[in-house]
This record gives sequence, structure tokens and C-alpha cells, in this order.
Amino acid sequence: MGDVVTGDTGHELRALDGIKVFEFGMAVASPFAGRNLAAHGADVFKIESPTSPDIVRLIGSAWLRDNEDLAPVVPDSSPYLSELNADKRSVALDVKQAPGLAAARRLIVECDVFIANFRANVLATLGLDYESVKAIKPDIVYVQLPGFGSDPELPYYPYMAWGPNQAPLVGIDDLTGHAGREPAGVATVSIPDYYAALHATFSVLAGLEHRDQTGESVHVDISQFEATIALLGPFAMECALTGHGQSRIGNRSVWYAPEGVYPCTGHERWIAISCEDDDQWTALDQLAAQGWADDERFSTSAARMENVDFLDEAVAGWTSGFANEDLAHRLQARGVAAHIVATNEDLIGDTQLRERGSFMTRPNVR
Repeated sequence: MGDVVTGDTGHELRALDGIKVFEFGMAVASPFAGRNLAAHGADVFKIESPTSPDIVRLIGSAWLRDNEDLAPVVPDSSPYLSELNADKRSVALDVKQAPGLAAARRLIVECDVFIANFRANVLATLGLDYESVKAIKPDIVYVQLPGFGSDPELPYYPYMAWGPNQAPLVGIDDLTGHAGREPAGVATVSIPDYYAALHATFSVLAGLEHRDQTGESVHVDISQFEATIALLGPFAMECALTGHGQSRIGNRSVWYAPEGVYPCTGHERWIAISCEDDDQWTALDQLAAQGWADDERFSTSAARMENVDFLDEAVAGWTSGFANEDLAHRLQARGVAAHIVATNEDLIGDTQLRERGSFMTRPNVR
């Protein structure tokens, strides 16, 4: 590990020290991008309307909801608020009013980066579109993350987009769940928001480098819709070339078997097992001692794929007699990729995470 670089004051230097960011958005996409920038030293000003604050404030901590005395601080206790806005400055400005917009413009002049995830037409209506911001800050790095881009000529331009309804729109939900059943969806984690935020983070870094080299402003227009579809590029290419569209296969693989999640002893205890080649299959077979190697249905990789229903049933019957942690260790010792399907409780008590100090208790300074 390399030495930590420090400045004249002895403080650790971070990559974005001295960079100021005007972050204008809500929920996940631009706030998560802003949080990434803040983590690397940027001074991020999170702008919220005092009359219409960030929607994540609606999700307060569950233990506070029934406490009438603490009701006023419930919005500040939202776990999403801390997750997405750590290390930022919180600034209340009503940019729909002339004084608030004027204050926002004065702050933008002092900033290097403008980042927003409101609809493009909303930014234009408020006078905070790229051309308007560039007029007051000629070298601004302007990154916007509307759901469908900022070109008003495009069909989806006026549509509102939220991560949970972007996921089915881009095709993610169609891939989740088991064959023959309805799509399971990914409702608890907004994949499109977080993925677009990563695109935005790298766009800011590239934009800052371009600005430093040329002195010019930069406008990056990220369509969350297109950024998330990029995740599914191989599937789209396969469909275009072969006409075959991939759909739901549960926990299975299209390349090898067994690959899946199998039951173990105890309530809702599971193990994930992947046998990617014949060596791993042989190791699994020897540990199980169920005579699978003598079964023609499982004798080759192709045969196992063809008879995957029977194979999964056989493996599940075997795993159900073991505690998942014990079986995971046995399989790992033989070179088979396996691990428990961890619950939240498993993670909190995980020795690896504890040794690395992944979970820390810190006071809420809000």
C-alpha cells in the first residue's frame, strides 16, 4: 500500500480537494453521484427546496415513527439521507422564487461542477439549463441525468422517470424470477439510479480534466434509460444477431450446471453453488457420494444442462441435510465455489466485515 499524500497542513489530500459542486436533485441518481464526489474531497452543496425537500426525507427511521416527541426530526433520520448525502453541505433554496434563484446563481459562479437529475424541461423552465448556467459560469462542468436525455425532439423527453419504473422499462425485470412465472422485479434497490450515478461520477472526472486542459465548459447529457440498457448489452446483441431473447431462468446459468441456490437445514437457510467446469463437478460429486457420476444424465456438461431440472432436484435433496455454513466450508475446501445466502443478521455478525471495520457507529451530527 502506498504512502498517504499530505499537504502543508499535514492533512490527507484527496483527489477532488478544492472542487466545488452545485448538486440540484433528489432521491438517488445525482445525490449518489454527489456523495461519490464528496467522498474524494469535493465541497458539495446539496440544494433542496424548503417547501419541497428531497423525497428521501419521507422515509424516516422506523423506531422514531411512533414517538410523538421526536416526530419533527423523523425526516432527518432517514437512512437514505445519510447514505446519499454524507459529507455535503445542506442548502435550502427555493429556486422557483426570484431571491432563491438569484442566490443559486451566485453560488453557481463559485462552483466547478453543476449536477442535476431533474427532468430536462424542469431545468429549462427554472432557467438552470446548460446554456443558462454556462452564461454565468463559462467553464462549468455541467452533468445532467434526466430519465431520457435532454433533446426535446425525442419521444420520451417529457416523461418522468423513477428507478423502480425504469427497471421494467429497460428490461431488467424481465430477467428476474423463474421461468414460467411472472417477473419478480427488483423493487427494493433502484439499479438504474445507482448505475446512472456511476456514469455521472466518471463524467464529472472526465469533464474536469477536459476543462483543465482547454478552459472550456463541458455538457454531459446522461440518459438514465440508455445508461441502464448498457448493462444488458450482451443480451441485446444476442437477440439482434440470433433472434433469441433471453428471459427468466431463476438462479441458473446458461453456460453450466449445477448453478443455483439450494435449501439447507433451518428456516430460510440456503447455499449458493456454482460448478463452472468438470473438475468442480467431480469435487462436488465426490463430496456428495450420491452416485451422480454413474448417472448418464449428469455424465457430461452438456448432459447436465439438458437435465438441469433433475440435477437441481438431486442437489437440493442432498444440501437440505446440511447447515449452510458447514456445507459452504466443505465445498470451498474442495475448490467448489459456494457460499451461504447471507441474511442481514449474517452480515452484521460476519467476521470478515468486523475485522475490516466495515460497520462503525458514529453520531448523527444533523
